[in-house]
Amino acid sequence: MNKVIISLLLVAFFSANALAINPPGTKKVKIDKEVIYIDQNEIIVADWLEYINYLEHHYGKDSEELLSAYPDGITAKEMMAKEKLTHPLTGITHEQAVEYCKWRTAAVNTVNEETGLGKVEYTLPTEEQYRMLMKTFGSYEILSEKNKTERITGLQSSVCELTAEGSVLKNNGVFSKEETVPSANIGFRCVATIVKQKK
Repeated sequence: MNKVIISLLLVAFFSANALAINPPGTKKVKIDKEVIYIDQNEIIVADWLEYINYLEHHYGKDSEELLSAYPDGITAKEMMAKEKLTHPLTGITHEQAVEYCKWRTAAVNTVNEETGLGKVEYTLPTEEQYRMLMKTFGSYEILSEKNKTERITGLQSSVCELTAEGSVLKNNGVFSKEETVPSANIGFRCVATIVKQKK
């Protein structure tokens, strides 16, 4: 991977503190004895544009990889014109979200070889992980274990969210496989698993 693109990715996504403590871009949430590393917010338009920029630089403007990544068929230029960069990204399919997770995993692990964090895998949250979060912390805000001012936001209150199983977590807390995807009301966030921690 191009190191310039990876550096831009890190600047856009992650703070230095997150890189040192948690898998990049995530907050640590402890539920009973299980620890979940989850994105603080849904993936936003600016995040997706970084992904689009990488695909264009790495594969080319007319590549299938790039063309298949446009949300709901709109180009990056149209995204910038129509959407605010801090808004949750919507209009993507489950498959597009999974491909984004794979790209993020590869990009972060390339950098992690130099940081000592170890191998990390990003995926969509499972229905069970969402249930645990909602049951323990409620629907709208999840306080982090160490810093009560850091919140996991938008859960059940912003856009509906894609799950690993292909269902959608709706704003009423119900999981549905009947939703039309892509949709202007459905986005996603990632969870991270530390696959192998360096000693």
